[in-house]
Amino acid sequence: MSLKDYQENLRQLLQNKFQSETTSEWMAGMRGESYSPRLDIAVGPYSIEDGTSLIDKYDQLFDIHITTIREMARLHLLNIGQIDDKMSSEKVDNELNYKLGELQGFNFNSRCFIAVEIENEVSRKHLMGGAINASVLGRIAIVIGYTEEKHNAFKRLYEYFQFLQSVEKPTFRTNNLLVISPDQIMNILQ
Repeated sequence: MSLKDYQENLRQLLQNKFQSETTSEWMAGMRGESYSPRLDIAVGPYSIEDGTSLIDKYDQLFDIHITTIREMARLHLLNIGQIDDKMSSEKVDNELNYKLGELQGFNFNSRCFIAVEIENEVSRKHLMGGAINASVLGRIAIVIGYTEEKHNAFKRLYEYFQFLQSVEKPTFRTNNLLVISPDQIMNILQ
């Protein structure tokens, strides 16, 4: 399947699952800015008017779709090695609940409910830019490495950001970012 076909299939699945307007190649609409990022997929509603906040709507969507979001968070934690099959269910639940709290309470100034970046044949700098744009623009940010190589690159990038934070270096905070593989996200949504 081509990347464009995958993107359109994923957009349709997200729209069906979240019952909200979902757009491919969504421009964030940051008027007056010299840089206006474009997301591969954005799940609305969209908060693009100055002074308009959709915090309550995003909280409502989060609560309605908690089962799906929890599964996304679980797969992310597995992918980055924060949980595994050997851990007690109590420890897994604690890690999941912590991540869900981060997802819900981190980006109150988001422009969409879910921001998705899918990367295929790009440099590490583009991977970083995609991760930052998704996190800045979405209440929940999902990065998908279309190939195993890019998926692993996203995992390493996430670990790098976490390391920088742990040693108190200036860094980008990844609290609302999920690293999920192409197959994992499709399986969750089908």
